[in-house]
Amino acid sequence: MKKLVLCTLSLLVLCNITHANEVTANEKAKNHFGVCLISGVPSQQYVVVKRVKVAKGTYGSVEELYPKLGNAAQKLNANAIVDYNASQRFGFWPWRIVRPVATGTAVRWNAPNVDCQSLGGKEI
Repeated sequence: MKKLVLCTLSLLVLCNITHANEVTANEKAKNHFGVCLISGVPSQQYVVVKRVKVAKGTYGSVEELYPKLGNAAQKLNANAIVDYNASQRFGFWPWRIVRPVATGTAVRWNAPNVDCQSLGGKEI
């Protein structure tokens, strides 16, 4: 009985211990790419640069692909990714592994200042 009480108490104490790291402004700025993700085709004029596809090898959220997508757009000097689609897809072993995949078309705006929010996009 004493062992059960001791195990229960230690479990409760250990469950209440959490380690959270605060995200600083520098880390937020480092992961901000200034790239607009738009799921459809916007009304704004643009030049198509290249089709992009990024994926993660294993489980995870689609949001974990934002840094890869932002880096791909920056390497191509693109301002936005249109026809953006992100979903969970089966990997090589479909019954075991589902992984996040994001696709889209990297584009460069013709206008200098385009508001991503007004076009229905999300800036990463």
